[in-house]
Amino acid sequence: MVGTTASPRAHAVGHRAIEAIWIAIVFWSANALFVRAGDADPLVFTTWRLWLALPPLALVLWWRTRRGDEVMLRAPGVSRGRWVLLVSGAGAFFASGAATAFAAIDKTRLLDVTLIGALQPVVIIVVAVLFLGEHIQRRHAVLAFVAVAATVVVASSTSGSGNWSLAGELIAVLSLFLNAGWYLYGRVLRGRYAIDPFGFMLGVLAAAAVLMTPIAILSAGTLRMSGSAYFWVTATMLFGTAAHLLLVWAHRYVPASLSAPFLLAEPPLVAIGAWVFFGEALTAVAIFGSLVVVGALLGMVRSPAVIHVEDEAPDLVPPA
Repeated sequence: MVGTTASPRAHAVGHRAIEAIWIAIVFWSANALFVRAGDADPLVFTTWRLWLALPPLALVLWWRTRRGDEVMLRAPGVSRGRWVLLVSGAGAFFASGAATAFAAIDKTRLLDVTLIGALQPVVIIVVAVLFLGEHIQRRHAVLAFVAVAATVVVASSTSGSGNWSLAGELIAVLSLFLNAGWYLYGRVLRGRYAIDPFGFMLGVLAAAAVLMTPIAILSAGTLRMSGSAYFWVTATMLFGTAAHLLLVWAHRYVPASLSAPFLLAEPPLVAIGAWVFFGEALTAVAIFGSLVVVGALLGMVRSPAVIHVEDEAPDLVPPA
């Protein structure tokens, strides 16, 4: 971890870890633009994104095995059948969170989707209070209310634009809860079992792909997409997987409580990209409201309830 008494080498590694986090943020911001550019059925796009992520993860595990590292594909002491069920549950959360996020991006403004998704600390605080017995300071409760209220203001201020849709906003809210559920589910598993993050993610994505494929076929009638959509889904997979790997590496040296504020840079970056590439103009209300949301969330990520959930177990790869 980065500290005041750390050696020069530790400081250098810490700085590289911060740089890796920034690169991951840029990559995830680009992914939102790639999904919009893909202009494909969200379920089909998600299915291809899941299948295409499996070979790189398998290659990483193969390389680690060749290097002599121990690779666990299943938690010790857990039967194969039970582990399949646990991983399938994680895969269901992952697939549904990714599919709803992609669907929301396809239906409404990118800024709204990323702001709503950034409200995850609010959901974590609610879960920590209701189920983990946490008590939060009044300041953090006020910040949570401000973040949610400002997000509603931003969404309302853009409701007259051609890219806005109520369905898209509601799907983004659903995606928020599903992705928070995936995050917390993963935390519980990591707290109970010794899990190799890469082996676990390979199992989760494989389960998610198997679960999503028949749903996509039943919904869209086919898994075919346009040629350009295959390009964008490949870009989404490459940038998303690279961002996951960078963040996993960085969190060996930077605690999640320190990296979380950096992740709040994603909404402004996506908003700029949406303005440049898709002509999603920003009103003064949207700009000011977005700054309020990011500022409130910046204060919330320091909440003891959020930090407690973050520190329960080693970091898990975040959602797509």
